[in-house]
Amino acid sequence: MTTHLPSLRLALVCGGTGAEHIGSIESALWILSQFRTDHHPTFFYQHPDGRLAEAAELPALFETWATHPYIKAWSDPAGAERCRAIFRRAAAWNGSPWTMLTSTRWDLVWPAFHGRGGEDGSFQGFCESLDLPYAGCGIAASVISVDKIKTKAILRVSGLPVLPQVTIDDWELGGSAAISALAEQMQHAQSKIQSGFDVIKTASPVLTERIIETEQHLHYPVFVKPASLGSSLGVTKVSNREELVSALIQSLALDRRVLIEPQCNWPEYGIGLCGLDEPKVSWVVGYALNPDFFDYEAKFGNQAQDDAIPAHLDANQTRRLQELAIATWHALDLESCARVDCFYENGQFAINEVNTMPGFGAHSVYAEAFAKADLAPAVLLDEIIAAGLERHRRRNQLNIGFKDRL
Repeated sequence: MTTHLPSLRLALVCGGTGAEHIGSIESALWILSQFRTDHHPTFFYQHPDGRLAEAAELPALFETWATHPYIKAWSDPAGAERCRAIFRRAAAWNGSPWTMLTSTRWDLVWPAFHGRGGEDGSFQGFCESLDLPYAGCGIAASVISVDKIKTKAILRVSGLPVLPQVTIDDWELGGSAAISALAEQMQHAQSKIQSGFDVIKTASPVLTERIIETEQHLHYPVFVKPASLGSSLGVTKVSNREELVSALIQSLALDRRVLIEPQCNWPEYGIGLCGLDEPKVSWVVGYALNPDFFDYEAKFGNQAQDDAIPAHLDANQTRRLQELAIATWHALDLESCARVDCFYENGQFAINEVNTMPGFGAHSVYAEAFAKADLAPAVLLDEIIAAGLERHRRRNQLNIGFKDRL
């Protein structure tokens, strides 16, 4: 897709109720600072409790975020000043932010959410219910891709490589109340220096079965992952049975579904994509991983390491990883923008994760990988916007609208 967009009225929404709230703010600030100067963006912020920020709150929020230790949205003061000016204009709104967001005919809405509460199909459905074009993947792709279990099930039946896994749903254990009771029993057992697995054997045959299945088919060390959290939130590396029992109970307090995967010692790579039917593909990124565990702090803390862009791969290896990312794009019906992360070594691949709204900003590699491929930030954002507009046009051409025949 070759993009030639006019000046557009854009609504950018970030924050949200999910655990990746801070990352969403960083992405939104970076995007605001990189839009073409003739676009007209307006900023909306959703508090963790779900409220949209009032106009009068925005200037103070901006100053707080500009000095936040985990928010690194700009590499130069000009980006910060551009954002500050946008916030000042937004502070002049009259009326409620909800009315402004839902009643204005925006050319496009950009949901800069990460994880649950915005990247998971919920906000995408909100936009479609109001017939608003939006950036990022559609409802179905967003719902599927935020859930690692669903994602890998579809990739597996599509013939794409993923790691083996063991999964468990909270309903199999009797729901959240039963899991809380299990956690209390384990705490009581620990006070008596009793094995947590002994408690599980007596109280939960299903969880016992999954633990034995893990030991027989995956072997330690393994990773326990909440199905729908990103940025390595809630992920635990475990090396023995007692650690596995504890990690499963902890993860089931964070998510209804949990998966267990073996440790993969192959290098991990990321590939950015944008567009629609024939997506543009970024350079391959080689992640600078902690050899023990690439957790949230390793990714976003002050000691985070620089990734290799482009990765240290030959042309054939790069091409194969890019082809795998494109195959993933089509298998999951991704649109507008996405990032595919996968393991690769000696001709073997395993897709690890798909992000339907990649992170932006200093902590993220998506835009930088495209910049190294000669797609400047403002051009990249226009490509993502153009794909969202074209998807909306195609959807409205379908014969699915209400026709009053009364």
